Amino acid sequence: MRRTTIAILALFFATAALASWYDDYDAGLNAARKGQWNTVIQKMTAAIGGNPKENDKARTYGAIFISYHPYYYRGIAYLNTGKFEQAIADLERAEGVGDENLGSIEINMGRAKQKLAAASAPEPQPVAPQPAVPQPRPVIPAPQPAAPTIDPALRQQAAAALNEAKNHLTAAQQRKAAGSPQYQQAAQQFASASTLNAGAKSNDELRQVIATAQSAASIADLAAAPGAPAVAAAPPPTRPVAASTMVLGDTAKRVRVALESYFRGDFDEAATAFERLTTEMPKNGWIYAFLGASQYSRYAFEADERYKVQAMDAFRKAKQYGKWKNGLPEKYFSRRIRRVFDNAG
Repeated sequence: MRRTTIAILALFFATAALASWYDDYDAGLNAARKGQWNTVIQKMTAAIGGNPKENDKARTYGAIFISYHPYYYRGIAYLNTGKFEQAIADLERAEGVGDENLGSIEINMGRAKQKLAAASAPEPQPVAPQPAVPQPRPVIPAPQPAAPTIDPALRQQAAAALNEAKNHLTAAQQRKAAGSPQYQQAAQQFASASTLNAGAKSNDELRQVIATAQSAASIADLAAAPGAPAVAAAPPPTRPVAASTMVLGDTAKRVRVALESYFRGDFDEAATAFERLTTEMPKNGWIYAFLGASQYSRYAFEADERYKVQAMDAFRKAKQYGKWKNGLPEKYFSRRIRRVFDNAG
């Protein structure tokens, strides 16, 4: 009889120990509904200690399953108690949103990163008050038109075009063609482009610099030494080459527009653009990878299961048509997207 009693007690305590993690999770979930964030941290930490793996269908006992996402709730509790680094770490590990939706993982992650950046910024130092000094009444100048904005990339292109033209002029000198009319004309155009570039104040002027420098380089290539045969101009491209350049150029432009939407965070526009590109490049793994990433990001923000299904289908096609030695590259895709891609069948 005594042995039977001991066995029953041992079974009772073992069952209680196994049940503790989901009891803690349930208590933490109730605290989250009430905004009791310190309690949420305590209970979810205890639940993670008993069961550290998140699952949309975690088995508790018997045939009872729950949506188990303790990292999600603990991360939001850390966010609301000012522990932003811990919040980011937990939200990175979260696999999904539990029964009590407190906002998507991506949105809460963004809030935590913004608050961490703001908290890390140095506080302004107080400035000692200065004695008031009478100031002369300022003369208000007449409003001046705003200076045109110069595109830094265009400025670099102009510098590169000038440097290229200079190289072509140097090559003409090396083949002793500096006395030819073509060289003199090219040198004049190079000087004009350099002068215009030094005082350029608009993008249109920079484009003129680029065109003039490119013309100087082309004319310098035609310069020949006295007595040497004239340098023939390069033949125009054949019709197949010209047509291929035109077709690929349009496609490249559409790919660039789709990628700009993706990296800007306009996932609706990006998904639509990449979906159209799949008809042009139906076996391009990269297109399907970015399409899946855009669709899964829409699912993360809107919690619409249709986008998740579409994303998984796109990721499967990306694996079918692409070669991914170590999965998707991290410089283009977030950790969460790469994890979903790896799990896509």
